[in-house]
Amino acid sequence: MRAFFLFIFVISFALCGRGQDPPPAKTDTLLPGQNEHPDKPKFIPETDQRFFFFKNPVTGERARTNIWGGRAGFLFPSNIKIGAGFYFTNQRAGGQWGEYQLQNRRLVYGTLYVEPFFFRRKHWEWSTLLEAGFGTARYDLMRNNDGAPDIRRTWAVPLGIATSFSVKFPTIGRFRATRWLGINAMTGYRLTVQERIPSYPSTYNGFYYSVNPVIFLDRFYEDYSAWRKRKR
Repeated sequence: MRAFFLFIFVISFALCGRGQDPPPAKTDTLLPGQNEHPDKPKFIPETDQRFFFFKNPVTGERARTNIWGGRAGFLFPSNIKIGAGFYFTNQRAGGQWGEYQLQNRRLVYGTLYVEPFFFRRKHWEWSTLLEAGFGTARYDLMRNNDGAPDIRRTWAVPLGIATSFSVKFPTIGRFRATRWLGINAMTGYRLTVQERIPSYPSTYNGFYYSVNPVIFLDRFYEDYSAWRKRKR
């Protein structure tokens, strides 16, 4: 993580250059109340880590589940994004599965998504996210009588609908790396359809909320392209 932030720091100063003002990005020229939108379909890759908080159906408390991954899609001039993503999570779990004790659960899956934007302003955006995917779930087990390990695998179909709100950080003087970063807040409902599994408090289903950092790779690429043109 420290190496990543050092990379951001070095690249940002390289893009600033010496004695020159960096060229304004297209998003820098937006007027107050004006939505940002591409003139033609724009390919946007994104890191996509989500820190979900699901309600525990047994205790009523919130259980945290971290999901890591990335996604990429095309943003159309109508401000609708369509694409695909890949995610995984590794979570300690407990509960009985016949003569076994459940130790760990790992979910790996791909998704297709549609994301219409209501607003895409200079420093914030608001959208609705619809997702459907397919993947596998792996369960690490330990036999009760002798402690022998075992592994069970099942298929999984994750479905979700959510509303998403992102804040985009502004530039600080000529230091542009801050505009590549932001914070996302999301709330919605998830349902994972899969083969019969043991019942235990931790779950991927139900209403949730998520708050996580965001890296806007399209803004980074926009600044990098402008820097290359300036160097020619």
